[in-house]
Amino acid sequence: MSDDLNIVITGNPFIDSGIYALATKLDKNISDITLEDIKIESEKLSRLYTESSWKKDMYTIFPNNVLTNPASTNKSDLNEIYLEKLNDLINSIGDVQESGSCMGCGRRNVEEVFRKDVIPLTGSNSLVNFFSFGNSGADYCSLCALLVQFSPLIMYHCGGKMIVLHSNSRKVMKFWAKKAIRNIEVQKSSGEFEGCYNKGITRPTNAIFNIISQVIDSGRKWRNETPSFNFYYFTNYNQNPELDIFTLPTSVFKFLTEIPIDDRINWNFIIKKSYKFVKWDKVESDDDYKNNPNTVYNNLMEGKSILRLFYNIKFKKTYCSWKLVESYMKEVWNMDKKRIEVIKDVGDRLSDYIKNNDDPKSLNNLERASNYNNFRNILRKILKNKISKGDNELLFTYDDYVNYLFPEGNMTWRETQDLLLFRIYENLHDWLIEKEYVVEVTEDEILEED
Repeated sequence: MSDDLNIVITGNPFIDSGIYALATKLDKNISDITLEDIKIESEKLSRLYTESSWKKDMYTIFPNNVLTNPASTNKSDLNEIYLEKLNDLINSIGDVQESGSCMGCGRRNVEEVFRKDVIPLTGSNSLVNFFSFGNSGADYCSLCALLVQFSPLIMYHCGGKMIVLHSNSRKVMKFWAKKAIRNIEVQKSSGEFEGCYNKGITRPTNAIFNIISQVIDSGRKWRNETPSFNFYYFTNYNQNPELDIFTLPTSVFKFLTEIPIDDRINWNFIIKKSYKFVKWDKVESDDDYKNNPNTVYNNLMEGKSILRLFYNIKFKKTYCSWKLVESYMKEVWNMDKKRIEVIKDVGDRLSDYIKNNDDPKSLNNLERASNYNNFRNILRKILKNKISKGDNELLFTYDDYVNYLFPEGNMTWRETQDLLLFRIYENLHDWLIEKEYVVEVTEDEILEED
């Protein structure tokens, strides 16, 4: 076996996580990792995984492994026993071929089949339905099976399960691997081992956005990149193995990376107020709510709108600028730029009409509209009243109405309503307070109200 392993990314999340973990620990390019490197790092791995906190995590990742098997887990020489298993894999690594039978890399042949104690989410000897063709194991080459052993180094512990991040972007994977490996280095230097990367977040969607926010805040430039983000939330625990796959839409990542600097604080407030079931008067730190459901996070992951979370009807108040809303509609919902401009202009004209005629009733009617016919009828009445008062400036043209305000009629009226109300509140909030049509409130009062 050559010392040059010729390792490449496979597309398998567990194998690739192990590859990035190794490359980060070695501070090497993936293609430069050698057999000697893996031997050295396997020794370090055997010492780390036998620390009690790390060994505890292995029940979730590698059940029935020598690390977790009752027959061996309490032995004083456990690290040597585990290292022997790793060396068995190392010694059986075959040469790269044009094609191989390994279902991981497809470049080496399978020497033996593996089960869930080595490859998560496969099966055991008795559960052949988990394997291709009813075999008693999964067809991985020794190198891929070995690389999987390194994957826990960059897993994210969440609520008794693990999250594996997998992206087509090497920049994303390298960043996350460095973050997780740095955490291990801190554990080693302090002597306080805590197991896999853990921020105390138990809700997977919240944990995913914690990862995403760290990626975005890393200082790297993402403007011209469209990385994929897949998150594998799993437990390989014997009694109840589970897997949920979460995919962050690329459009959402692009939106998050382009939040205007002036709106960063506003966005953080929108996120904060979107946590549900929080008694804000009793909150002392984010630990008191970080595991609660978050409407923004859930909706962004599920492809649901968060437009109504940008403003407050009761206080007729916006939580951010039109620029942020525009970016959201353009990036996440792919709204036509011309349509956004038309709705903004109509919102400005409605604002002028309400203010110039001291007519908060029309605003209330726009807010209370519950269906498409009702909403367009309110706009028609406002237009009629404008003309009766000698104001011949149209709110919108026929083309604006058909092509931009309600291009799909009943299907799009809600988002038009939301955008118009947002723009009116942005324009008139101070005036509404001055006229005592609405009271001024602080952010704390808004949180308490929700």
